[in-house]
Amino acid sequence: MRDDGVRSAPLARGSRHWLLVAVLALITLLGSLPTRPAMAAAILNAAATTAVGGLGICSSKQGKDLYNCVADVLDRMASSIGAANVPETQRALQTAAAGLRAATSKSQAISAIARCQSVISGALKQVRAAGGRYVPGWGDTGLTSISSVLSRAIQLIQSKG
Repeated sequence: MRDDGVRSAPLARGSRHWLLVAVLALITLLGSLPTRPAMAAAILNAAATTAVGGLGICSSKQGKDLYNCVADVLDRMASSIGAANVPETQRALQTAAAGLRAATSKSQAISAIARCQSVISGALKQVRAAGGRYVPGWGDTGLTSISSVLSRAIQLIQSKG
């Protein structure tokens, strides 16, 4: 009974069924929409912080051993950012790592990282154009930390390579 004393009619069995179907359809639709990882920047920043530590370990190496060590750092960083749903960023890092492993000279090693840094810089421009928001496939402002790791890697190879 409603507050005004008028008895309300219960929903017919068919009406309840359609209401349930509509709610389930809405939940399914919302669940299938692409979502941005809530913590993309945190994941990218944490991976970059870990990578800086890895580069510190690489600083005791030279030449091909150094290139391989830096490549391992980039591969680990690419793996650790998977939860941020940034496959393009991962691919750029993995390509740089492969280039480092194939490098036989300091200039080739630096070039492999510089190409990756250029790609990440382009993605950062997209992020900035989007007001710092998440750009699908790439990430968000956390890309700044990734770019910093790449700069450190280049400096390390320039000084030790």
